[in-house]
Amino acid sequence: MKKITSKKLTQRLAQYGAMSAAVMAAADANGQVVYTDLEPDLVIDVAGQFDLDYTNDTFVNITIANPDGLAGGNAAIVFTSSGGALAGFTSAGYQYPFLMAADDAIDAATGYTATGARGDLNYYGCAYSNSQWCGDVTDGYLGVKFLNLSTGTTHYGWVRMDTDVGGDNLMVVKDYAFEATPDTGIAAGDQGSLGLNDTAFDGFKYLVDSANNLSLRAASALEQVVLHNVLGQEIMSRQLSGTNESISLASLETGVYIATVNIEGQTKSFQIVKR
Repeated sequence: MKKITSKKLTQRLAQYGAMSAAVMAAADANGQVVYTDLEPDLVIDVAGQFDLDYTNDTFVNITIANPDGLAGGNAAIVFTSSGGALAGFTSAGYQYPFLMAADDAIDAATGYTATGARGDLNYYGCAYSNSQWCGDVTDGYLGVKFLNLSTGTTHYGWVRMDTDVGGDNLMVVKDYAFEATPDTGIAAGDQGSLGLNDTAFDGFKYLVDSANNLSLRAASALEQVVLHNVLGQEIMSRQLSGTNESISLASLETGVYIATVNIEGQTKSFQIVKR
């Protein structure tokens, strides 16, 4: 597990990328799920926080915090960026995120907290009866609606985590995902269409180097790579044939893209950033 202990220490996906395993789903008729598995799990100790950037565009979408020094005890709270909200509800002026289960829908019809407001997962222990993340929560899902500040589009996502406020006071972020197609819902826990038996990608690695070349390496011959922008528009397609391939991104505009690779009839997609 990765442990966050400093009050001032925050983690962005761009900084954490060397330690995280991004496992993506391929595009299908209903959209494109971008899934990130934090490996090892990210442990947020008291006074720590995690800044989550779904689209890796340097804009933090949500901050998951485990503050200390609060009157009455510890808390687990979440802050959304401008235009963002949490699947949940408002009561007496406070925002309470739902404790969601796998397969719960996160879409336009889901109830949400006030836009841009702080969400209280567990404040002062379980003193507030509306707090759904009370006690020892394992594999709970936080539903998220966020505004992509680079494109102005709305997206839905989830975060899977543990909380134990009032117990060991640790929070653990395990993985998260979002739907890259604007205004398209996602189910909590949806990792996309890739299954655990898709062995063609065993040992697959990718890297965008300082010269903006996308390097791809696999045990089996790579067949194709297709790049889409964050609006879902195809902007590049290359036929491949080797186990080590390099594709220049020099002609692309600076930004975030979704790359989809084919190997032996199987597909995997992942986020890349052109600097």
